[in-house]
Amino acid sequence: MYDEIFKNLKHQLSISEFEKIKTKSIHLAVFSEPYLSYILKGNKTIESRFSKNKIAPYNQITKDDIVIVKKSGGNIIAYFTIKEVAFFNLNVTPINTIKDKYNKQLCVNDNFWDLKRDSNYATLIFIDKIFKLESFYINKKGMQTWIKMNH
Repeated sequence: MYDEIFKNLKHQLSISEFEKIKTKSIHLAVFSEPYLSYILKGNKTIESRFSKNKIAPYNQITKDDIVIVKKSGGNIIAYFTIKEVAFFNLNVTPINTIKDKYNKQLCVNDNFWDLKRDSNYATLIFIDKIFKLESFYINKKGMQTWIKMNH
């Protein structure tokens, strides 16, 4: 999967941009609508991942990493750079604190928060710049919506 992604990026990016990306930690993240469109339009400036357990990207992502954007059930269509990340233990920081402070940038509704009520951990990823790509297919197996990729 890593090789498939890099082969496609090499064809689409300038040499300098590609060389820069090769030095970073890469994450593959799956996005569903309407959140995907909100990110691409620049309305959603923070991506969040909530979980019951300490799974990726919780404590596994830093501000210099690259996130490859894959449409749920579809192709890779973009990547973004990260301005900042924040991790929360929701047993210490109530989920409503996050909702009150970041709801607008997250572009989510009350139903979203109801679905996340049982989460124990939250990762907030502040999007710096988004780069749209010519869409391409990769053979991703499994239901994971976030994968930290190794070189």
